[in-house]
Amino acid sequence: MEAPLISDGEITAIPQYQVTVERRVPSGLDSTLGNAGLPRAVIAASREKPKGTEGKNVNNRTVLQQHVDFWDEDGDGVIRPFDTLRGFRRLGFNIFLSAFAMFIIHLGFAYVTQSNWVPFLGNPFFKIYVDKIHKGKHGSDSETFDSEGRFVPEKFEEIFSKYDREGKGGLSFSDIRRLIYGNANACDPFGWISAVFEWGILFLLCAQNGIISKEDVRSQYDGSLFYRVAERVKEGKFRKTYFPVFYKNGRENFGDHSKNQ
Repeated sequence: MEAPLISDGEITAIPQYQVTVERRVPSGLDSTLGNAGLPRAVIAASREKPKGTEGKNVNNRTVLQQHVDFWDEDGDGVIRPFDTLRGFRRLGFNIFLSAFAMFIIHLGFAYVTQSNWVPFLGNPFFKIYVDKIHKGKHGSDSETFDSEGRFVPEKFEEIFSKYDREGKGGLSFSDIRRLIYGNANACDPFGWISAVFEWGILFLLCAQNGIISKEDVRSQYDGSLFYRVAERVKEGKFRKTYFPVFYKNGRENFGDHSKNQ
């Protein structure tokens, strides 16, 4: 019988159960991240960026709150449907995809972030409240965000140890498909749809040559990716894309966001 695979002194894969071999756990994280399983409240830390995004010093906002702050442009703690529509337009998406995103996001998350348990009582306009955004955490995800909106570096690194099998430093469309399937919980259609929507939008937003870089994935967790993309769209540097129907303009090469830190 084959010997079990070992990582960091513990058995982490069993050859008889192929899924444990195919989806490897990350190893050697303690040298850069210390206790990688310890959730970080304010930074999105990775092996390459153990202190999070350079120059981003936000000590009173959870990483999940930072993730959605881009859509709260006036900083009042409330994301209205029009804020979401405008945010997606700032990211370069056309009016049709922006309106679709607005519908999906507010239908899915307005109720869970309101204070009253009666559906949409006092919230007829489907507002999303940022201070309660942690209640919008759904199943069938990577668990990089914990239930309080903190960032768990070990879970983030698992995305790539499990699904970036070629070690290319990013995720292809096929990798994302395997990731969504691998994270899917039983009887969780809302989680499945949310995962497809979120990873699909991210792929459309920043894939280059069919790959989303690890740094782009990391920086979307703390929201810094969205500001970077919006600035480049404002400068007129649009995407060169295989999906021009989704964008306002797809004529020029958008570049690799991860190189613009």
